[in-house]
Amino acid sequence: MSNSNLRKKMACGGGAVILALGLLVLSLAGCASGSTPATTQGTLTTTTSESSEAQSSLLNTVTVSGTGQMSALPDQAVIYIGVQGSAATAAAALDANSKQMQKVLARLKADGVPESAIETTNVSVYPNAIYDQKTGKQTTISYQATNSVKVTLTDFTVIGPVFAATAETGANNISGPTWQLSDNTQAQTEALAKASANARAKAEAFAAANGVTLGKVLVLNEGYSSPVYYYTGEARASATTTIGAPPVSPQSLEVIISVTITYELKH
Repeated sequence: MSNSNLRKKMACGGGAVILALGLLVLSLAGCASGSTPATTQGTLTTTTSESSEAQSSLLNTVTVSGTGQMSALPDQAVIYIGVQGSAATAAAALDANSKQMQKVLARLKADGVPESAIETTNVSVYPNAIYDQKTGKQTTISYQATNSVKVTLTDFTVIGPVFAATAETGANNISGPTWQLSDNTQAQTEALAKASANARAKAEAFAAANGVTLGKVLVLNEGYSSPVYYYTGEARASATTTIGAPPVSPQSLEVIISVTITYELKH
């Protein structure tokens, strides 16, 4: 074969190779345009967008606290009345204490205090001992007996006379009164409304200062509810024949509630 013919064939063969390579590149490009990696890339973009929206939702909020307070007159007074005494044995101490406490309770009931208002809070007998530093031993010298009751009164005019009557009958450990509400639902409801209004006022001020407005409430929590019980003091008395009733006057109670509220912020 002549050299000229050989060059013609090589030229034709080279053109075919170039054409084949071109088709292969176009085919690969077409496959790449519909491949899974491209779809995956689109999914990742969508997920990132949702994540940004979630973060934006969390950031566009304000959390504030508020406190509400209500005053209410008490309708109950609680006093504690007890008898303490000692004897050589536990049995003797308990016996003497029980008899004395029975006299006190009988006097309360005779003076018009209903049995339902009287609640036993403590009965105890324990040894009184001395410690000898030389021998390292404890020696019991007597036994102490105690009996205490809680008396809840709704008629405040009898508080002073009850103090006097129980001391006269032999009670020697008397304390109170503690003022309280039998039902503080209304006071708590009003305090809660005040606390919520206080929190919203703070949130509105924050929003106005930053050029945004308040949206809906996202989270609402009650922090604490505290009815304050007032204790007027303690009276310790020994039995006497006649005792003047101590003057007693009730005090207003403060019901305090706090709340924490998270608001949505709108631009």
